[in-house]
Amino acid sequence: MKIAIFSDIHANLQAFEACLRDAEAMKVDVLLSTGDIVGYGPNPEEVVSLARSVGIESIMGNHDYAINNIAADKYFNPYVQPVLTITRRLLSDASLEFLDRLPLTMERAGAFLVHGFPPASFKTYLFMVPRRGIARVLSSMKQDMVIVGHTHELAHYQLPKGKEIVSLPLGQGKIFLNPDAKHLINAGSVGQPRDGDYRAKYLIWDPGSRELEVRFCDYPVEDVVRRILELGLPETYAQRLFARNR
Repeated sequence: MKIAIFSDIHANLQAFEACLRDAEAMKVDVLLSTGDIVGYGPNPEEVVSLARSVGIESIMGNHDYAINNIAADKYFNPYVQPVLTITRRLLSDASLEFLDRLPLTMERAGAFLVHGFPPASFKTYLFMVPRRGIARVLSSMKQDMVIVGHTHELAHYQLPKGKEIVSLPLGQGKIFLNPDAKHLINAGSVGQPRDGDYRAKYLIWDPGSRELEVRFCDYPVEDVVRRILELGLPETYAQRLFARNR
């Protein structure tokens, strides 16, 4: 079984479509999301509608939560607050309800998904937790595979039985996950990467072979940049895309 895992799509329709086309070509069986379907990007309604139509199973990200909870605006920086206002205006009632009903966590095929940090935070960034804290939480999990998002960067922590936790490189291509260790994977971002490469990223996980593949997908980023600016969304979210290494 092949499981596609998308993270931080952030209302970037073209990036999401590119990843879905690639996932179809790779013959994946299941579509999962670690949350933040909306936010930052210019096409929240279209992205939510597409996610629903393809049957993606998603958990809740902090942006997904804030859309239906205006009081949460105060926890975001000033650049994000106008994004939330515009995004709410663009979403249909059906899409708002869909986002409001997303669960905080999910377990599929032995993998545990949470947006920020386990066991159930959509606000805590992985980089905020010291390595010993990651090890402590991983050792307490019954699952040996934990997948998070939120940072928009790829990362891999491995905790072998009876040994120290280690940080391993994670980039484009396939890796084999040690069956005698627990793993925490940060899935990067489909629609708003922060790793110096504008291309959309997603994961393919095969629990049978224990192969994890990071897929990079090209898409017409200029179209997304133009739409962000036309909507009056903060220019910084266009620059983050356009300024990526090409």
